Amino acid sequence: MSTSEKSVSSSLQHVELQLADKNPALLQAFRLYHELDQVAYDLGLIGMDDSLANKTSWSPVITVIGDPSSGRNEFINRYLGTAIPVIDSHSINAQFTVLVHREGETPMTLPGTAVDGDPRFPFFHISERLEQIEAGESRNINSYLDLKTNNSQNLKDKTIILAPGFSPNLKHEGAALLRDHAIMLSDLVFVFFDASQSDLKEYHAALIPFLKATAESHNPGKFIYVINQPPENQTPVDLASWKQQLTNLGLQTGQFFALNQNTQATDQQTIEQKFANIDVESAYRILNTLEQHINEFDSIVIREVKKAIILWKDRTHFTLIIVLSSIALTLVAGEIQMGLVTGFLLDPFVASIFFFLLTVFLIPFHLYSSKVHAKFISKKLAERQTELGLVENLPALFNKGMTLWRTLFPVLEPVGWNKDVQETLAMIKTRAQGLVQSLNNSFNTNILNQGSKESTFLDL
Repeated sequence: MSTSEKSVSSSLQHVELQLADKNPALLQAFRLYHELDQVAYDLGLIGMDDSLANKTSWSPVITVIGDPSSGRNEFINRYLGTAIPVIDSHSINAQFTVLVHREGETPMTLPGTAVDGDPRFPFFHISERLEQIEAGESRNINSYLDLKTNNSQNLKDKTIILAPGFSPNLKHEGAALLRDHAIMLSDLVFVFFDASQSDLKEYHAALIPFLKATAESHNPGKFIYVINQPPENQTPVDLASWKQQLTNLGLQTGQFFALNQNTQATDQQTIEQKFANIDVESAYRILNTLEQHINEFDSIVIREVKKAIILWKDRTHFTLIIVLSSIALTLVAGEIQMGLVTGFLLDPFVASIFFFLLTVFLIPFHLYSSKVHAKFISKKLAERQTELGLVENLPALFNKGMTLWRTLFPVLEPVGWNKDVQETLAMIKTRAQGLVQSLNNSFNTNILNQGSKESTFLDL
């Protein structure tokens, strides 16, 4: 099936080396991604240095959502435990900040373009999807994103995304896009609220779609709602009231905690345990995402290209029918006015010349109109690819079908989408499903050791 063997993406070579020592099941998942990449490469959906593995994160991802007054920044600074606060507790920041580990005493801050252009980070090529919201919005990527580094050991092999809260002052569509993308990638999501701001009416516009997205998550248990009580506020937090408010807006599941100076030790331990189990959550998320990507080949990628091919065929045939109809009407009018048909076309020699010239005209015209329609459909398909957040190059697969015989004959399947490819994908999917059992066995033997690995969270 393959014309050439695809190499491992240069941006992912270090991932394979890390997984070799970390988790055998995830190493096998990585290799299955490489087999999936080979299928996509053979179909023309990705390039030699691209990879579907870039659609997920191979390290645990934690997203922490909240306004400055919600205690979000203090929570992160306390968890990372560095001498210099990673985030200014009193800063007003509407950006999404990606925190990653880097050795060295001096932290670095990089603009959003560094995140958008690097497949190792979340929000890779998110600017393309911002452009779908509003033309030119991709140029504002630095107002949406930045990247910060820190040498905290608690950040090692993890990515933390700090997301702004649900303020009505944010650009709703852009912020919602980045927020949805973050929670989709994340293994753990903390949502912080300020206990003193118990009325959520002004946040409804952003909260309702967010809670809908959490309900559709494959792991709704990863959402933790934290009602943070500032030290100066001694009024007890009414968790039942908060739960009811959010339930009325669409909340279906999630854990609730109230954090204050008198936080119960059991609550603190529960939060610590969430961090301790992050590797487990991450591993299952990676395997789940792998299976989703395999399913997407047929249910989304091939389906979208096939729809485009059918639309292309319909439009070119309709154009041809219009031309033939125009010629037929012209002949009818000619017969009525001048007896054209009975006078000339009933003559065998004249009729042969006429139909020969008609064929000579129609075939090039059909090919030309097919190319024109294909150009517009390919452009729409590119927009659809961005809208769906796909790495796969849908127009490339569609344009492979712009051959002479595929234009002239009713072939609707994308080039290369055959029984062999489908059987290969089915085999990869079966092996991916088997990795879940392997992962279960792996964690059953060492989960107790993993549970005590990171109990370093300071008093809240």
